Amino acid sequence: MSLEERTIEQVGDHCEECGAPLTEQEQQQALESGGPALCSVHAAELLAVDELDVENVDELA
Repeated sequence: MSLEERTIEQVGDHCEECGAPLTEQEQQQALESGGPALCSVHAAELLAVDELDVENVDELA
């Protein structure tokens, strides 16, 4: 089993959460980030959750 790092060369045409068609910009963002193919609504939600996690780190310590 290979543990090589792989890069994403293609993303799907639809959001992985809701199935909405992705715009060219949304597809490009997914390629650049290496993350899931998400529409702008779900990408914003994911970003908001990530920001909450960072803000709550001090509370967990």
